[in-house]
Amino acid sequence: MEIRIATPDEDAIVAGHYLRIWDSYGTPEDHYRRDAMSRIETFMEEGRAQRRLRSFLAVADGAIAGSSSCQLHQSPFPEVIAPQHRLNGYIWSVYVDHIFRRKGVARALTTAAVDYLKSIGCTTVVIHASDPGEPVYRSVGFEPAKEMRLKF
Repeated sequence: MEIRIATPDEDAIVAGHYLRIWDSYGTPEDHYRRDAMSRIETFMEEGRAQRRLRSFLAVADGAIAGSSSCQLHQSPFPEVIAPQHRLNGYIWSVYVDHIFRRKGVARALTTAAVDYLKSIGCTTVVIHASDPGEPVYRSVGFEPAKEMRLKF
């Protein structure tokens, strides 16, 4: 298996993977925005320009086995700590095609994203884990953190 940097010409592949993640959560088709693909691709373009976004592809047996995407975290509050002391990266997508699961692909894609974020100066990396993804992320060194939500 090879992990490589995805090119902008491959954004549609990564965007499709991101939508498959939402599919795996049981998201009804009518809940998606009609322009979902273009929204993801625009997000990626803007992320490359403003947040140092990078995506990775896993290639196995000549096929794309999965992808991951990461970038500098868009803070929802004013950042007052100097970036050399607090610069958060965010991994917003890790997807592995079902035929390649349980073969180390997700771990390799996550590690590639973590290594990239560390190389650009991030001091912390955040990821929101699905139940199946949590053991993978723990194996890379992630720990649970407190977050509270109120659903309406």
